[in-house]
Amino acid sequence: MYIVKVLETFEYSPGGWNRSKIGVFRVENDSEEQISEYERNYSTIFSTFFPFHQDGKDFALYSPDYTVTRIMELPSCKDIGGEEPHSIGFCPTDYFVPTYIDQKIISVTTSERGIIDERTWKVKVNEPSEKVLEEFTTSHKYTNGNTGEECENKTTYHPLTPLLYYPFGFVAGCVWGDDSTDKIQYLDLSEAEKGVIKREERFGYIELPENLSLKEAINMYDYGYDNEDEIANYIRINIMQTFDLRSGKIIHPFE
Repeated sequence: MYIVKVLETFEYSPGGWNRSKIGVFRVENDSEEQISEYERNYSTIFSTFFPFHQDGKDFALYSPDYTVTRIMELPSCKDIGGEEPHSIGFCPTDYFVPTYIDQKIISVTTSERGIIDERTWKVKVNEPSEKVLEEFTTSHKYTNGNTGEECENKTTYHPLTPLLYYPFGFVAGCVWGDDSTDKIQYLDLSEAEKGVIKREERFGYIELPENLSLKEAINMYDYGYDNEDEIANYIRINIMQTFDLRSGKIIHPFE
């Protein structure tokens, strides 16, 4: 696990903005070890460091310049590519790369007669909890309404993969000079190992609700990724919307 902390804030130039010295730490077994540091040309870091795993390697989205999103290789902390600073660039404030595991579920129902039903199937679990990363079993007893038998069902949940990251993510932020609410954009991370990020306004101009993190705003529950069914590619995004109370008309941001 990797985290960052602001080590020092200092003035870049007389009368100019403050800069921040950011420490990168590796956390293992409740102990922290600083492995590197970098400078950010802004006094606030927001939530602009997000580690993720891809093709057997660790990386992080980060923002050394307030107008860029770049990729850091971990644990070397080497900058391997990403966006370049721009006077009217998109200024990130929060990142989110969703996770999943593949899971096998085994359901066995027994009665005095022995096993009366046994089923096995596989599912994809998005944003799994710590509990789901390990095998666990649930059970409950009930009376069969048709036969009157006393039955017990035991269901075992077995992880088939370690925690995996999707080859895409999300960023919240705003174009420099736009002081309104953060906007949500899509990040293509399929070539992250090469230091390539592709950012796009895939969902149109949508605003992140105030006091909500990007991870809290995006619901991946039903997303299927490699499932060809159209509905399996749906996600839900909580957004902020303005209405005219008199008419119910939606007020678009540029109106």
